[in-house]
Amino acid sequence: MAKQYSLPRYPIAIDGIQVNHCKNPLCANFGVLPSEDRKGERKRTSIGGYKIIGNKELARFIYCKVCTKHTAMRSNRAIAQELLRFSPSLLRLNKAACPNEQCKAFGTPWSEHKTDYYLHGKTSSGEPRFRCRHCGSTFSAGVPVRRQRRPELNAEVYKLLVNKVPMRRICEVLDINPATLYNKLSYLDHIATEFAEKQELKLINSGCFAKRAYVSVDRQDHVLNWGTQLDRRNIMLGVLGAVENISGYALALQLNFDSSLDAREVEADAINRGDYDLPLPHRHYARVWLEREYDASKNSESDTEAEEMSELDFKLPHSGMQVHVQYTQLALFYHLRSLLGGFEKLRFFLDSDQGMDSACLSAFVDKVKSRDVDVFIIRGAKTLTMSQKKTMISRANKELERYAADIKVSHNVDIKQLYLISHIEAHRLAGNKGPFRYPFADMAEPEKTIQHLTDFGDYEIDHLARLYRRASLRGVDRFFMQVRRRISLLERPIATANSVGRSWHGYSAYSPLVVERVLRLFRVHYNFCQVGEDKRTPAMRLGLLDSPVSLQDLANGSRG
Repeated sequence: MAKQYSLPRYPIAIDGIQVNHCKNPLCANFGVLPSEDRKGERKRTSIGGYKIIGNKELARFIYCKVCTKHTAMRSNRAIAQELLRFSPSLLRLNKAACPNEQCKAFGTPWSEHKTDYYLHGKTSSGEPRFRCRHCGSTFSAGVPVRRQRRPELNAEVYKLLVNKVPMRRICEVLDINPATLYNKLSYLDHIATEFAEKQELKLINSGCFAKRAYVSVDRQDHVLNWGTQLDRRNIMLGVLGAVENISGYALALQLNFDSSLDAREVEADAINRGDYDLPLPHRHYARVWLEREYDASKNSESDTEAEEMSELDFKLPHSGMQVHVQYTQLALFYHLRSLLGGFEKLRFFLDSDQGMDSACLSAFVDKVKSRDVDVFIIRGAKTLTMSQKKTMISRANKELERYAADIKVSHNVDIKQLYLISHIEAHRLAGNKGPFRYPFADMAEPEKTIQHLTDFGDYEIDHLARLYRRASLRGVDRFFMQVRRRISLLERPIATANSVGRSWHGYSAYSPLVVERVLRLFRVHYNFCQVGEDKRTPAMRLGLLDSPVSLQDLANGSRG
């Protein structure tokens, strides 16, 4: 069992990832890593410009001595592990292992035991092959489902799935059994995500010739049905989405669920390693919800995620493992950092979910300092009725009309720009450092406040006003709305009478793995197949392709 004194004072960096530092962009310590040099430090809890606070047994916080703000320590190893899930092909490659059950290397991933294997050419599709040094078995990380007995149905399955046809009705319409349907889901998931990954390499290298990207990020929760009457608790999973607002391209979509893990094996190994006796950021399985951790429902971090799950009596998935949403958030932004490498400037518009701003700033520290990245938090009223929205829009338009009448400018002047600048100046003169109330309103965002986290005071006010006019969650909100409207499994469930917060819906999913695959399939369809009013897909607007992709080509793997 690991001892407290044998642990480093803060988690070590893994693959260049180190998030344990000050997250305040206006602080001199922003992005400055703690120092292991203890010279002049009286207490072990002091680490350079920081100190460790919190529950010494479980939670750890890093406290900045300059700005006096503190954030929870995180495991860099867990972030690196979660980051792999954003690239399904890379994840499969890292998990490839000897298939011979009689071999001592059986089940040991080549990425963790490279001395047990050597490269052995490539498959016909270009996938690397490996040979086991112990038994001579060869293997690859290729297509998980190779045989398709009725390949002519692939496109039909895909089409029905993204047009809100329930799973059972798909089976009836195509005259197939559920096993065949789930087999085809697995195959289509592989084909579609491989296609998207190849296309998105263009973003990494060139940004598709665009200089700036305006990215909105939010989270959508999905409630899964209970699988047995003996335990009528729902499973709640969150999906994080990032969308480029101008093109509408969904850059990422990730569920906080890992289907590759076996909960019993992980729990046994966690106990054997002494994970429960270690502070959270130093655990081997810091990334996932362990049983005792979940049963307690509360930890030393007073985590909002734990409070949400315990309040309505949710349960852990019956297969696979649920990932702490904070690690999915952190991995998301590290993924976006890599994916958007071809853009000169990035503007992030974040929902006010706890930890999302910290995750974004952690991944883009150097780019925030070089002024290549700006981060905004967007807050809005999401419970207004249609009548209330129309009233707010009418009031905002009248105020704009009064302003235009007062200043008496010519018609070729951008009156909205001048009006917004006047509000920003008034906000600054009042010495208000809190969120800025946006003076315009529409049906999508009738009441909005904007908090510019990376405001160093170096932008001209006209430039700042133009950034505020682009600040919106419209892209990701529209995408999530489409998820609800077009995927039968994921429409909002209906609360039952006397259900004490539980809900059940006849078409909702039971398996998190199915939800994971369906979400990936929908992202690809939305980006490459779904044409808007301008007759273009999001991928066309972003410059990835010059024509829509047909479901027939996509489902058959014939569109490279």
